[in-house]
Amino acid sequence: MTTAVAPTSNHTGHHYTDYLQIDRYLTTFMDHQALNSALQTGLIDLLDRQTQIQFPEACDCIRSDALGTETLLALLTANQVIEQVNNNIQLTEAFRQALKFRDLLEAKIAFSNLVAPDVMNNFTTLLQNPAEFMGQSRLFELFGYHRCFEVTDENIALTRRWMHFTSMYTRYEASACLAHHDFGQYRQLMDIGGNSGEFSRQLCRQHPRLLATIVDLPVVCEVGMRHVADTQETSRIRFFKADALSDPLPGNMDIVTFKSILHDWPTDATQRFLEQAYTSLKPGGTVLIFERSPIRINHHRLPYSMLPMFLFFRSFRTSDDYVSQLQNNGFSDISIQHIALETPFFLITAKKQ
Repeated sequence: MTTAVAPTSNHTGHHYTDYLQIDRYLTTFMDHQALNSALQTGLIDLLDRQTQIQFPEACDCIRSDALGTETLLALLTANQVIEQVNNNIQLTEAFRQALKFRDLLEAKIAFSNLVAPDVMNNFTTLLQNPAEFMGQSRLFELFGYHRCFEVTDENIALTRRWMHFTSMYTRYEASACLAHHDFGQYRQLMDIGGNSGEFSRQLCRQHPRLLATIVDLPVVCEVGMRHVADTQETSRIRFFKADALSDPLPGNMDIVTFKSILHDWPTDATQRFLEQAYTSLKPGGTVLIFERSPIRINHHRLPYSMLPMFLFFRSFRTSDDYVSQLQNNGFSDISIQHIALETPFFLITAKKQ
């Protein structure tokens, strides 16, 4: 088993952590709410279009009185989203750069606000009785896998809602995986629990030879097909509707990937997923696991934007937990890389004998 040295950039030459600059604006509850209001009212759009605006224009834009406008502007100024120069209001240059990742910024705000009531109302229950917390939680109600088997309009609408969040996180996390592993050596890829196909789409975008098969539940696949339909990579991505714990999966694969799925499942299920991967791979094929490590709190306070990830603190395993399962399934040449994003990640690869 080896531990590799991590590179610092992806194939485009940009640092794969560039998107993390948005987190500086998402530290506290009030940072989120002020920025959310500025986005919802169109104030950010107005400031993005124009170099500067004056106070009356801000009042008109957010449809508030003078005191309400002053309060919002003060919160945005304290958070270094805007600055006021000679009675003119403008975005800071740093926040203009962060707006390159606006889709993820908005998703993090929405996701944090969605799960905040779970933490506020049931934090002690989360610590004392995880099963009871899950029964009361809006987050775990949102991730309703039981609705992913029967394809109906209602199930598609509900599933699309949580897939929006997972897809947005994956869109940017994929760049870290691409920076740490060379996918150019593969032709046939299968992503088990591949969700919307966003992870595979990012891989295919960088590697034109790659053909991807997404394995997931029927409703997830329906949403995923629509997600990639208008992209350049759609012709190289197919969806395979299956329960990966029990159904036979496609074979002759060069690589099988698991991106942010195994932590959702108990040990016996992850063991089964890895068995399926082994069966689907060609001899000498690669399995790749890209997962979050346990969240490190230590002396650093958790920002408000970490609420969605924090609720999974019991689920995130160490890399050693997966290494033992890979060995049990007959994989060899195991390599581990540790990657620092907004939480620690690891990337494990192993070979089929």
